[in-house]
Amino acid sequence: MSTIPSLEVVKQNLKTLLRRNVDVTKVATPSPAHIATVGIYKSGDGTLSAACLCDVAFAAYTGAAFSLIPRRVADESVDANKLDEFLEDNYGEVLNVLSRLFSTHDSQRVTLAQKFFPPAALPACVVDADPASGLDLRVEVDGYGEGLLSLRLLKA
Repeated sequence: MSTIPSLEVVKQNLKTLLRRNVDVTKVATPSPAHIATVGIYKSGDGTLSAACLCDVAFAAYTGAAFSLIPRRVADESVDANKLDEFLEDNYGEVLNVLSRLFSTHDSQRVTLAQKFFPPAALPACVVDADPASGLDLRVEVDGYGEGLLSLRLLKA
C-alpha cells in the first residue's frame, strides 16, 4: 500500500533529482483550476494507488532544472500556461523518478502508469481523491521559480 511521504522526504528527493536546493512548504489544497498536469502511479499489483498533481509552473521549473534548460524557457511555458514538447518530456522523467515517493518498505514497487498534460481533463480518480489523504506543497526550485505540487493517495 502506498503512503504519503513527509515534507522532508519530498524535499530531499527533489534536491537530489534536480541537483540544486529546493524550498518546500505546506500550503492549502489548491483548487482544481490550478492543477494542470497529473502523474498517476500504480502499485505492483496493478491498482492505481497515488498521484502527483501540479501546476504548469512546478512542471516547467522542475522539467527545466532536470536538464539544465535556462529559466527563460520555463518562464515562457509558465506565461503560456502550457509546457513545450521538450519540457513535457523532461517533466515526464521527473514524474517517473517521483514514483519513489510512494514506494513502501514492504518491497511494493510503485511505477508511473499515466501522464496527463494540458489540455487533457483531469482523470476522475484524481478529481475524486480525498485532499485529506495527501500533501499540498509550494516548491521553490533554486534559480528557477516556484510552483504547486499535490500528492494524493487514490481510492482502491
